[in-house]
Amino acid sequence: MRVVVVALGDRGEVGRWSVRHGQDPQELLAEQGWAGVPVRSELVADLVEISYEVYPRAVEPAPEVPVGAPGARTLQRLAAYAIVVDEGRLLLSQLASWVGGGAGLWTLPGGGVDPGEAPLDGVVREVHEEAGQHVVVDALVQVQSRHWVGDVAAGERHEDFHAVRLIHSATCPHPTPAHVVEVDGSTAAAAWVPLGEVGDLPLSDMVRLAWPHVPGGVSYPV
Repeated sequence: MRVVVVALGDRGEVGRWSVRHGQDPQELLAEQGWAGVPVRSELVADLVEISYEVYPRAVEPAPEVPVGAPGARTLQRLAAYAIVVDEGRLLLSQLASWVGGGAGLWTLPGGGVDPGEAPLDGVVREVHEEAGQHVVVDALVQVQSRHWVGDVAAGERHEDFHAVRLIHSATCPHPTPAHVVEVDGSTAAAAWVPLGEVGDLPLSDMVRLAWPHVPGGVSYPV
């Protein structure tokens, strides 16, 4: 799905731009002379709009984006994740052993948004599949962007991969013991982890970047 950034000012929309492959949405705003915070994501026809409340800033030139080798498979993946805390415990999922570059790491539950699926529906579905919890999404709190070029699938193909991650805060009204529902997916395990013990686990960079938005997570635990 195509991803579009929408800039919202005091008097409504001030601009909208497509996110290029490999481009961080925040850098896209900076190119246009804006900075801001994400407030929502919506499915509109065949695209996903990420809306930011913005304020003016000095225009910054676009950073150079790495380009894959000839023949590299280009893929931009939109995914949605949830920060869920209950009684001082953070809900985490562990990546399966076959996940390249992240095997065994603990991360926020979530995953790819299906074609035609609203991001909010996607994060609710993914949290259930990966951790067996039914959550209510509260807000979009962060947008992460990661771009890398390299070999995947044990060197079987060369890939130019751009991950756009929508990080949401969410509430679990009726928490239960965490368990993996989609057993043949990319998740090996799920757990409610006390905030003070999160730093004892091997963590993905997603957790580190999202940590300022974790309720009760005063400082990064590692």
